[in-house]
Amino acid sequence: MSASSPKLLNASFSEQQLAQAQPELQNFWQQGQHQFFSSFDQTRIWYSSFRHPSPRAEIVLSPGRIEAAQKYQEFSFDLYQAGFTVHLIDHRGQGLSDRINADRHLGDVADFQHYVKDFALWLEQQIRPLQQAPLLGLAHSMGCAILCRYLQQHTEHGFSGAVYCSPMFGIQSQPVPKWIALALVRLLHKLNKLTGGKSRYFPGQKPYQDKAFAGNHLTHSPVRYQLFRQLYQDVPHLQLGGVSCRWLYQSLQAIEALHKAPALSLPQLLLQATEDPVVDNQMQQLYLKKHQQQALPCELIAIPGALHEIIFESDPLRHQLFSALDRFVLQLGL
Repeated sequence: MSASSPKLLNASFSEQQLAQAQPELQNFWQQGQHQFFSSFDQTRIWYSSFRHPSPRAEIVLSPGRIEAAQKYQEFSFDLYQAGFTVHLIDHRGQGLSDRINADRHLGDVADFQHYVKDFALWLEQQIRPLQQAPLLGLAHSMGCAILCRYLQQHTEHGFSGAVYCSPMFGIQSQPVPKWIALALVRLLHKLNKLTGGKSRYFPGQKPYQDKAFAGNHLTHSPVRYQLFRQLYQDVPHLQLGGVSCRWLYQSLQAIEALHKAPALSLPQLLLQATEDPVVDNQMQQLYLKKHQQQALPCELIAIPGALHEIIFESDPLRHQLFSALDRFVLQLGL
């Protein structure tokens, strides 16, 4: 950490300023390091790094399902301006990383553990050799499950703390009761294997669609929603649609293992969107309770009214995220 007082971690631009700020954000993005590395099975994984000259910490960002690192231009800029080096990964099967099916829009993974292996190799080969400051994990949705499983499986992880935004520690099944949804997923997965194992969309899931802002379940911010929808139109290679039966089965298996694993001793912050229709907030509470029962440093902060993508929410809700994140990193001494 630099000798001067840490800079406040907050939003660099308001929603009203974002349109005019696009050239500055795009220029910042172009200054980063962007490249592939080969994972354990030769799948090419894309990542981006923005190395601060005197970093307080190095933030390792694990995005959610469907997402690409490029979607995080504004947030990466915010973090960099506050003195952090920022690293982002495109998980296999999405973003600019290799897809695993002929249908590029099918959200699929052969084994959830492959995400975790990619993440571990990325850290080992691309991040740690050039590391200049403490590591801080930051993740969204599915990326939280990946980060958490990595930390649970690597006791010598070297992270100072972890921040989970709308963590996929459970998947929302409403209006279908959870036990029925689980039974259906298991049945469809078994049938899929019996009929050759070719991945197919889970019933109701479809290829990528450019959906209107009205009625979306991700954010209250029209401008931020439109910016990432425009990104997917400008770079069709980033587009990803609904999930496969296999992805859903693998994700549920990973979530079950996540909750059965021993509690983590490193400081953790869960940021919960109270109106989240995507993940199961009750499972976040169970994760918190397990750590509290063992007096381990784990905190949950609920952001009232927020939808699933807190990082891309409207300014008043996003400010609450930054306030919580700023307090957390200061508590860590970063």
